[in-house]
Amino acid sequence: MLTVLQVGAFPFPSHQGSQVYVAGMSRALARRARVLLACWAGSGAGAIPEGVRIVRTRWVPGSGVLHSGPHPGRPLQDLLLARTVRRILRTEAIDVIHAHNVEAPLAAWLARGRRRHPPVIYDLHTTMRHELPTYGTPGPWAGRGVRAVGAVVDAVVPRVCDGAVAMSEPAQRELLARGVAPVALIPPGIDPEQLQGASAPRARRRWGLGDHRWVVYAGNADGYQDLPDLFAAVALLPSARLLVVTGSPLPPLAAMASAAGVGGSRLRLVRSTSLADTADALAVATVAALPRRRCAGFPIKLLNQLCLGVPTVAAGGSARAIPGVIPVPAADPVAFAAALQALLSDPVRCRALGRAARRAVLGGWTWAARAEQLLRFYHSLAP
Repeated sequence: MLTVLQVGAFPFPSHQGSQVYVAGMSRALARRARVLLACWAGSGAGAIPEGVRIVRTRWVPGSGVLHSGPHPGRPLQDLLLARTVRRILRTEAIDVIHAHNVEAPLAAWLARGRRRHPPVIYDLHTTMRHELPTYGTPGPWAGRGVRAVGAVVDAVVPRVCDGAVAMSEPAQRELLARGVAPVALIPPGIDPEQLQGASAPRARRRWGLGDHRWVVYAGNADGYQDLPDLFAAVALLPSARLLVVTGSPLPPLAAMASAAGVGGSRLRLVRSTSLADTADALAVATVAALPRRRCAGFPIKLLNQLCLGVPTVAAGGSARAIPGVIPVPAADPVAFAAALQALLSDPVRCRALGRAARRAVLGGWTWAARAEQLLRFYHSLAP
């Protein structure tokens, strides 16, 4: 039986996109292989995947920081992660290391040293040259500097790995352009049972949603999600109502929405504490919104939305060719508003798109199928 070490530079578990992705992958792999997960010491909401052994770094200040982006504790956390991976490699017979995003592959490379075994697989979640500038509000010169740093990181990380997993065709193109080989195109999957029990009546009661139709955004509110584009689109539709369910702080979102002209009875902001909150929000949704302009990886929330039968209007950089996804040009609130209005005013079409979306996801986007693809790729690198 293959032994796989997953490595993530984050607290675990959590309902953040990367953690949800790693949890689903690890849960499915654990039914067919031995799986360990090395991660930071902190944790958020959620359950440990059955059959997965968690190995955490020791606790230091910053271990529980769940938000994305730079913070002072990250360098120390990453060094501790490298130390933890080194300890695992000394005591366990690991066949392959699957390292996520940019920090974990570097930690795995440091831990492995000059040895060529086990192979380190790089899983690209995002591109740093695009994501880093979204944190804070740097001036034009500082912004160029941040992008340059991100570009260096994007170029260096693949060079320390022995192969890569691409979640999407944009990610595959990115990795091939960097000279990575081999690259396996393996999109994420979903465990439909994780979304069972979603209840629209419960959501309407809890959050005072009435009988209205709602546009729903369910996910974090970090800058790279481009939520101002969504608020601007909703502002163009005087009768549209927006429900945002997020684990991020609500006051900045309220200010952002107010600045765009969205507020009062047209807006509900809900602080999410569990996946059940997200499922309930999607159960009440007429249409979901995905305004993110660029996504080199895969917007994990998209599969939740489609699995629950919610058609999704998605900016071009995040749209994927799956039934139920309505692509619009990125950074175009007018086009986004028009697509939202077309669905809000046509419930028959909405229901048809939702049924097609759910059929497509259940038929070809489950983690059970993805785990088989991953294991074949692992065996090709660690025969």
